Amino acid sequence: MIAMETNRDEGAGEKRYFIDPNWYHEHERSFAVLISSRLCPASQKKKVAKSENALLKTISQCCSKWEGFITADMPILEVVFRILLANGNQPLSLDEIRDRLQQILTDTTGPRELSIERLERILARDDYYGIRAAPAPRVEEPSTVP
Repeated sequence: MIAMETNRDEGAGEKRYFIDPNWYHEHERSFAVLISSRLCPASQKKKVAKSENALLKTISQCCSKWEGFITADMPILEVVFRILLANGNQPLSLDEIRDRLQQILTDTTGPRELSIERLERILARDDYYGIRAAPAPRVEEPSTVP
């Protein structure tokens, strides 16, 4: 069973996370190579285009449905990375990520503390996967000039 804390900072669950392809470019790493290493066996046999968008599409439409794509024995950051890949790298809130983690981790033995605060700390310390908080959507203020 997973221990869950209910206390959280106001708005912390509203922050959304995604895999930032720019982070890879800034760190002279290849997002496409890391994604392609997560392809399922069926997709590895196919000649999948090596563009980031094609790989993301293949993972979200095919590989994420493979039973071994995400397993409970993977490190938390790896699981979050794969959750985001399976979601087509569309930003997810901390609550959404935690809920999906909870579903996956229920198969493990022993409690795993997974509060929003802890999850946020884990994501903030990521220096391998490029998981970052998504920029807040721009809200245009109404013009006061007629």
